[in-house]
Amino acid sequence: MNKYKVVLSSQDKDKSLVTVETDAHGSFCFKAKPGTYKVQVMVPEAETRAGLTLKPQTFPLTVTDRPVMDVAFVQFLASVSGKVSCLDTCGDLLVTLQSLSRQGEKRSLQLSGKVNTMTFTFDNVLPGKYKISIMHEDWCWKNKSLEVEVLEDEVSAVEFRQTGYMLRCSLSHAITLEFYQDGNGRENVGIYNLSKGVNRFCLSKPGVYKVTPRSCHRFEQAFYTYDTSSPSILTLTAIRHHVLGTITTDKMMDVTVTIKSSIDSEPALVLGPLKSVQELRREQQLAEIEARRQEREKNGKEEGEERMTKPPVQEMVDELQGPFSYDFSYWARSGEKITVTPSSKELLFYPPSMEAVVSGESCPGKLIEIHGKAGLFLEGQIHPELEGVEIVISEKGASSPLITVFTDDKGAYSVGPLHSDLEYTVTSQKEGYVLTAVEGTIGDFKAYALAGVSFEIKAEDDQPLPGVLLSLSGGLFRSNLLTQDNGILTFSNLSPGQYYFKPMMKEFRFEPSSQMIEVQEGQNLKITITGYRTAYSCYGTVSSLNGEPEQGVAVEAVGQNDCSIYGEDTVTDEEGKFRLRGLLPGCVYHVQLKAEGNDHIERALPHHRVIEVGNNDIDDVNIIVFRQINQFDLSGNVITSSEYLPTLWNYVVLLDSTLPRSQYDYILPQVSFTAVGYHKHITLIFNPTRKLPEQDIAQGSYIALPLTLLVLLAGYNHDKLIPLLLQLTSRLQGVRALGQAASDNSGPEDAKRQAKKQKTRRT
Repeated sequence: MNKYKVVLSSQDKDKSLVTVETDAHGSFCFKAKPGTYKVQVMVPEAETRAGLTLKPQTFPLTVTDRPVMDVAFVQFLASVSGKVSCLDTCGDLLVTLQSLSRQGEKRSLQLSGKVNTMTFTFDNVLPGKYKISIMHEDWCWKNKSLEVEVLEDEVSAVEFRQTGYMLRCSLSHAITLEFYQDGNGRENVGIYNLSKGVNRFCLSKPGVYKVTPRSCHRFEQAFYTYDTSSPSILTLTAIRHHVLGTITTDKMMDVTVTIKSSIDSEPALVLGPLKSVQELRREQQLAEIEARRQEREKNGKEEGEERMTKPPVQEMVDELQGPFSYDFSYWARSGEKITVTPSSKELLFYPPSMEAVVSGESCPGKLIEIHGKAGLFLEGQIHPELEGVEIVISEKGASSPLITVFTDDKGAYSVGPLHSDLEYTVTSQKEGYVLTAVEGTIGDFKAYALAGVSFEIKAEDDQPLPGVLLSLSGGLFRSNLLTQDNGILTFSNLSPGQYYFKPMMKEFRFEPSSQMIEVQEGQNLKITITGYRTAYSCYGTVSSLNGEPEQGVAVEAVGQNDCSIYGEDTVTDEEGKFRLRGLLPGCVYHVQLKAEGNDHIERALPHHRVIEVGNNDIDDVNIIVFRQINQFDLSGNVITSSEYLPTLWNYVVLLDSTLPRSQYDYILPQVSFTAVGYHKHITLIFNPTRKLPEQDIAQGSYIALPLTLLVLLAGYNHDKLIPLLLQLTSRLQGVRALGQAASDNSGPEDAKRQAKKQKTRRT
């Protein structure tokens, strides 16, 4: 034991203090005269801070005639006690006592019991300040911890009172949470406005709670269950978000909304027909009026106003007045894009559809606002009543139709709603009918049944005759068609009236050859035409010597003798085949190549084929042709003595032109070359330039001036000029006579030289 100083002080203030020190066992001794004293132990400050307190703090004593042996100081240790009050059975609890002045000094008590009140006591507690706490995180307490100070007395009346059960919620969005206990009345309902994240609040009573989120967000469950006896974190994660929309119309009509999602797994949602806000309010008013009426009847309270024709003012229902609002909603996923398209039988919407993307971070609110207006309806009637008429509605000036409908069994139709600020055109059509607009009406049509004519053309042996050209015309109708393999040709959709037909095909004559027919409304005529063979054909081929077909070769059949006035021609196809039609029986023909149009053919083998036409077609008339060789050979000879032949090895090529020199200036180029090797390529450049008319006029002006001066001079000196001209004429005649004599006396060498000069070639 530590040694402590003990002070003895007398009640007499004049006497001094006596101080001694305890021994190792804590004993001490004073010598004192009789009198009244008090003894006090001096505890060091460090030990005082450590919680050491002696009791009593001072010991009073009186010294008489004997020793005082009962002076004793004992260390003070207190007890801290209290109780725990629970809403239900307490179960297992933990109470801790922790010193506030001495770090690390902490004591715990484990409590357990199936009662709603339990007590606890901490013994041997040193003096000082302490914090007492109760450990149960899932419960709510009036005071979860208390501070007490131990001085000289025991500490009691510490109480922990449970106020509820802790509910922890982890929320993905801020919501309102509504809860009540199963089986209990509405008085137990509680409502909490909670923020995003982890929230804590207390439930006042034990039991099972039904928790319902109220928000613009939809969670994984419509409601959740929480049991206070099995506490856990309640996690609410929003999976959908409430999107609102409004359609405002100037007329109360049926309105349907189709909502399509960008998520493939989400089917299209069709809402409606919707009721307007005004309709719903009116229905609510009617329901309230009816409820009050039934209540009056139940209570037997009949009022005088009920006998009146008009109900009381307070029982009047509000009149429906526009504009009308149609509200709708949709629960969308986060990041989902929705397309909202309204529809109505009589309304048009602006815009026709809207798109919105839902982020999901907060309440989407009203994302869709669409306005509806009454549309235009186009109605009409077919006279007489005709079902299945195709009615085409187009915007004026548009290239493609807008709407196509068909008339009903009464010949009527109705199209709409359409935009009233646009112009439209209405057309009608039906196979087998002509429809014309009824004057003075919009959309009404007069129907006329069309007629049809079917022609059956066959040969004299009753076999179908294909390839016959049949011409049919009448009014504004014109048609020229060929019969098919069955020999039948049908003309449909003909207006009533007169028509003229004429069949045509080479080598045949037809009965009837032509005819005018009358077609009535809705009538279908059938006309049979017979063709008689009057001529025949010749079939053959034109090919080259190696058997390749020759395409585009003109071939003709030329009549002979009495048939010389007849002739036919044709051209070979890509296979070299030809067919000469219209050859008359009993005639002889020469089948040959035409002189015109066959410039690429040099000759044919044989030159012609002789055929005699009977009562059948002629086959296998084949001709072999030789193509024209695109080459020109020029040959010639040079007449000279053999001794000069080795010197003639130079060639001259001279270019010539037919351009008049009076209008063009040009130089004719020429090239000389030696015939060495197999080939020689030369280039001749020819660049003529056209003479300008201004230059010709200017040159004529320059020449005219001196000529005029000479004429004037000659007229002035004519008496001297005439004798000189006569003398000059006589001299020129003498020179011409001498030249003629010299030409007659020239030798053979000059003649050969002149001949050689004339034989120079130009190519």
